[in-house]
Amino acid sequence: MISQPIAEKCKKASFVELTDTGWVRVDGYDEDEGILYVHNEETGDEYSLDTDIEFEDATFYELQEIV
Repeated sequence: MISQPIAEKCKKASFVELTDTGWVRVDGYDEDEGILYVHNEETGDEYSLDTDIEFEDATFYELQEIV
C-alpha cells in the first residue's frame, strides 16, 4: 500500500520520473485501492504502481494552467 505522503503526490501528478523506468504519464489514481496507473510513452508499457518502494527517488510533476 502507498503511504499517505506518496498518495497525496499521486493524486496531483500528471507525470512521474521513476529511477528504473524513466518518464511515465499518469493515466489515473485509484484512491480506494491506492494504485497509480501510468503509461510509458516511449515503450508503450502500462504499469500499476502500489508500493512506496516503486516510488523511491521518484520526481512527481503536476500540470497547471498558466494564465
